[in-house]
Amino acid sequence: MTEQTDPMSAVQVLEQQLAAAPADLDLRLRLAHALEALTVSARSVTREGLPVVTSARQRELCAWAARRILELKVPDARLTTGAQALLAELDAGRRWVWHGQGQVAIAAVVVLGLVAVVLGGLAGVVAVVVAGAVLSSVLLSVLVLRFRRERWRVEAERLAPVIWRPGI
Repeated sequence: MTEQTDPMSAVQVLEQQLAAAPADLDLRLRLAHALEALTVSARSVTREGLPVVTSARQRELCAWAARRILELKVPDARLTTGAQALLAELDAGRRWVWHGQGQVAIAAVVVLGLVAVVLGGLAGVVAVVVAGAVLSSVLLSVLVLRFRRERWRVEAERLAPVIWRPGI
């Protein structure tokens, strides 16, 4: 590798060297290894030694490094498979999930809003219908923003007590 101890510095030096000699297979392989080391050092580590993504900055850096490893087209199946697996993990982490008891609260707001609208409609009071619709819509929006999160954020909050070393 290089004499640099900082993985990002090592990557930068190797990128400069590769720009001068783009056909050098050994250099591309060393850069791919440096990028892999960067993804490991960037992520947080649990007490069990598992690397986990706990910040948006970690996600961005790991995605960039994994894509760059694949771009290098190195003849190392472990590096390629690892980069593909990391990208798949990051992609899965972008999916939105309901967090905690949000579903019950949302159902309650929807039911209360419908009750207000129906009762106001039956009574012929337009103000109650409008107020019920507006208030339940606002509450529903607040609850969705509060309880629906990307999966990686939910996992990061769940793992926070067992993080041994925070990443970048």
